Amino acid sequence: MKRPARPDLRSGLQEASSRGLFVNLEQAYQDLPATTCARRGACCGLLPPVFTVELAAWLHRLPATPYKERAAQARRLVEHFLGNAAQRRACPWALAEACAIYQDRFLGCRTYGLWSREAYQTRAAQAAQGQEAVAAAWRGLGVELPSEVLAPAPPYCLQVKPLTGPVPDDAFIEGLEERALELSRDLPQSLGRLHDFGGDISFAVAALALGQPQALSLKVAVTKALLAGDKEEAAELLAKAGTAAKRWAQSF
Repeated sequence: MKRPARPDLRSGLQEASSRGLFVNLEQAYQDLPATTCARRGACCGLLPPVFTVELAAWLHRLPATPYKERAAQARRLVEHFLGNAAQRRACPWALAEACAIYQDRFLGCRTYGLWSREAYQTRAAQAAQGQEAVAAAWRGLGVELPSEVLAPAPPYCLQVKPLTGPVPDDAFIEGLEERALELSRDLPQSLGRLHDFGGDISFAVAALALGQPQALSLKVAVTKALLAGDKEEAAELLAKAGTAAKRWAQSF
């Protein structure tokens, strides 16, 4: 199963680049101070939600990535999407004490540890409500998600420190998020489909590589197989999806 990148996606990404949207996104990133953390990535276990313009920027960079690496990224993201309802899976880019795409990491990664404690707790509570809504949807399919998948967000981190200057306040970070939202709204109409993935880059890649209906049906099948303890069935499904993901990456 080989799904070449659609011409409207390619042309839309090129148009977004020519209009400077990705440069503007990078400028927003640069408005945040460089940081250091004594815990060296200990909190970076979960795949962060991304703004649509960040998804588009990642897709735009993908063809310039060496084939083996982009194929591996696509495979890991697809496997993450298919299996993350049954297992608490690490971010596909998480390395031991490091990040595989640190220079190109997303805004959620860059602002982690910079929010005030109160703002972070509010966001963690909102995330927990979102998890419960997801769990309820799965119950409608007759699936009870394991507690490890519904575990709370990492505790507030006190170890993130700017290398220079003061910690930006919550209003400043919210302003950067609004800029990312505005850039997302300014994406070409041909990229409108990218808004459908709810900030989940693993869902986006799975849908692009497999087709959205197939990605969703495979997610249900893999989840049920893993929760039933049928590791062989799950491994077979994941292997086929991983092969399709690598073929998609090759054609992108």
